[in-house]
Amino acid sequence: MIFTAAATDPPDHIQVPRAREALWIERLLWVFLLSFALDYRGAIGDGSGGAGIDQLIFLAFCLGSTAGIVFLGRRVLTVRPGVWLIGFWGLFLTFLIVNSLAQGVPVGRAVRVVMPLVFCFFGLVNAHIASCMGIRPAHIVAPVFVAACTNIVWRIIQGFVFQQASLETVRLEVQSPAIGWLAAWIGCAVLLRGRFHWHLLLACGVLFIGIFITVTRSLIFPVMASALATAFCFLLGVRWRQHRWSSLGKRLLPLASAVALVAMVLAVFALAKPVMIERWNERLFHNAAAQNLGSDISYLTRKAEADAIMAILSKDPVHFIHGRGIGSSYYWEPAYLPEILMVFQADDKGFDDIWFAGHSVWTYGLLSGGVIALASYLVLFGGTAALSLWAARANATDPGPDQWLAFLPFVATCCLLSETLTANPFQERLVGILFGMMAGLPQAFMVRASWIHTAARP
Repeated sequence: MIFTAAATDPPDHIQVPRAREALWIERLLWVFLLSFALDYRGAIGDGSGGAGIDQLIFLAFCLGSTAGIVFLGRRVLTVRPGVWLIGFWGLFLTFLIVNSLAQGVPVGRAVRVVMPLVFCFFGLVNAHIASCMGIRPAHIVAPVFVAACTNIVWRIIQGFVFQQASLETVRLEVQSPAIGWLAAWIGCAVLLRGRFHWHLLLACGVLFIGIFITVTRSLIFPVMASALATAFCFLLGVRWRQHRWSSLGKRLLPLASAVALVAMVLAVFALAKPVMIERWNERLFHNAAAQNLGSDISYLTRKAEADAIMAILSKDPVHFIHGRGIGSSYYWEPAYLPEILMVFQADDKGFDDIWFAGHSVWTYGLLSGGVIALASYLVLFGGTAALSLWAARANATDPGPDQWLAFLPFVATCCLLSETLTANPFQERLVGILFGMMAGLPQAFMVRASWIHTAARP
């Protein structure tokens, strides 16, 4: 496993005993993470039709690996504190499914839209079991890193080769849902990791080339969120005496080298394909004016969706509590359609009977599950972030070489939250898997912290 993040790190002086099932669980964890590494748009959950044979194969690997991990690690499922989040998210998923069935939402729609949230539950359970079995945090994160990089590269290849996209028009066809997570990993590797590794150069190249080709302004948000969140974590590390201010320049030097290398590559690409620079200039500065619109088209579509959802719920205010069910239909507010149709073709489908997971976690969460869903998302995000910082603090008295990964769930949560400003990341199956793994990762550091205290006893 040449991509294993811990391959060149020194061994951890705090030895957490590995269960005899740990080897098989680690192998199954790779199968689970790679099961949807080659996922792409236009399959389960997008409203365009049924699943292809490749998607069913991905699903079979995902379900099979999860079943194997749960069977081998069933005895550690109730270990605290991870079991609290597992139990809560399981109850929420049960509510979503029962709520949809009770309100007559077609089962096929409900299953397709809820699938990323179910995969988030799988990731949470699998990471929790791996942690309790004594698998090192770096070994848990390694398949996540490989899956994220693979999907970003694959989306680009798949968009240009199989969907026949062109540089003049390509955008969403090649946009990977793993970009936000990789931005979080890069931030942690730069400011919080104890040593430089070539994986950082690889990750920076994959991330910024992926952002550059997609011509998507919102992808700048997770990069900014990663920078701010890791800076906050570095301050905590200084407070906990894990880091020193004097090391800041040394830590930023690899990032400067990586950015310079990526800038050179992008400059060469821009000279070869100047149309990409023109498209970025249009997206950043002239998007509304170029289309003769009063507002940006992205804003218009999201406003049309949000206004329609509020109108639907207002017809029977009780639905503000429990929603209309996941997978239920909604529409875009007709008042915005004249301007929207200046960009979209008049024969485009989906303006009056939409049922995919919307353009926002929060507006679609309100439609599908009401205030209950909004509160549940807040508990998931807040719980993951809090457990991450709690686990990092618990290990601060005797940190190991993987200590930088203790902050990764917190930073990944901040990046995901930044994406919810303009999109609903949980439209994508891979996002559910990646974030579920982050929600379960703090358990590995809580287990390690318990052995620090055990080793300190006479």
